[in-house]
Amino acid sequence: SKLKLRWAFGFPNSARARSQPALAGGAILVGNHNGSVYALDRASGCVRWAFAAAAEVRTGIVVSPWRAGDVRARPLVYFGDIAGNAYAVTLLTGRLAWKVRADAHPATLVTAAPVLHGATLYVPVSSLEEAFATSPDYACCNFRGSVLALDARTGKRKWRTWLVPPATKQGTSQSGLDKLGPSGVAVWSVPAVDAARGQLIITTGDNYSLPATGLSDA
Repeated sequence: SKLKLRWAFGFPNSARARSQPALAGGAILVGNHNGSVYALDRASGCVRWAFAAAAEVRTGIVVSPWRAGDVRARPLVYFGDIAGNAYAVTLLTGRLAWKVRADAHPATLVTAAPVLHGATLYVPVSSLEEAFATSPDYACCNFRGSVLALDARTGKRKWRTWLVPPATKQGTSQSGLDKLGPSGVAVWSVPAVDAARGQLIITTGDNYSLPATGLSDA
C-alpha cells in the first residue's frame, strides 16, 4: 500500500521485453523486442545510451566486473540476439567493442545470457530450425547445438564444443528432399560455471530429426 511509481519507461516499437536486466554503474541495462539495449539511469529512468543490435535481444545482460575507484576501468556489457550474434559494448558509452556470429547456420539464435568467467565468455547456441522444417520445401535438419568460448575482451574464438555429430542423409522425404540427421541439441538456457572443478554445466534440448543422440534432452 505504500508503493509509489518513481518512473516508467516504455520500450519503443516493442510488443515484449524478455531480457533480464543487469544493474551496474548506476544504470539498469536491458534489451528488448526492437533489438535495442538501453542503459537507463536508475534514479530517473532517463536513457544514458541505446545500442542497436541486429535483432531482438532476449538474453539477460552480463557486465564485466571492475575494482571500485579504478578510473581506468573499461567494463564491457555482453548479450546476444535472435539473429545469432554475440556482442560486447562498453558500459560507459554503449559503443560496440566486438560482434561475433555464434554459428553460420541461418536458424541460429542466442536466447540465453552468456556466462563470463575470468577472461572467457561462454555463449550457448540455440536455433529455430524446427520452425523452418514446417515448410514442405525445407530439407530437415542439420543444425548442431554448441557452446562457444570467446576471449571476453576481443571476441576471438577460443574453442567450440559441438553437442551432436554432423548431419548426413538418412533417407528421402515424400516431397523428394533429403532427410538429414542427427541434428538439434540446442542450448537454450544459461550455463553454470563450477570453478573449483573447472567445469561448465549446461542443459540441452531435443533432437530435431532422427537418429536420436545421447546428449539431447540432457
